Amino acid sequence: MRAVIDTNIFLAGLLNADGGAAKIIRAFQDGEFELVVTHDVFDEYVRVIHLFDNDVPREKSEELLELVFARARKARPASAQGLCTDADDEKFLSAALGGDTDFIVTKNKKHFPKNTVKIVNVREFLGAIEKLRR
Repeated sequence: MRAVIDTNIFLAGLLNADGGAAKIIRAFQDGEFELVVTHDVFDEYVRVIHLFDNDVPREKSEELLELVFARARKARPASAQGLCTDADDEKFLSAALGGDTDFIVTKNKKHFPKNTVKIVNVREFLGAIEKLRR
């Protein structure tokens, strides 16, 4: 199963080790799904996560970023210009389309078009992971 993870999910997981987003991070660490990124997506992860260095222990954020860099499937972005209601989210759709992914996991489902990749929230994605475990 391949997924693009919105930055807001990784940040939430780093800020709350007991929440659903942290379970997604652990599932990625355990190899339960393949993360797909593009250069633009990874750059945003680094930029945004480092903005919260005072709230997230630096070793936790660096460990996650190093793992993403080492293990994520690097995709060539596909054109997604004008498809999202928030232009900042186009990089995630572009990665998903270019990386032939099954899901985009985000807290902002409303920003994405409904007729492309399956757009899910944390709970829905954890449900998909749970189905694979059975």
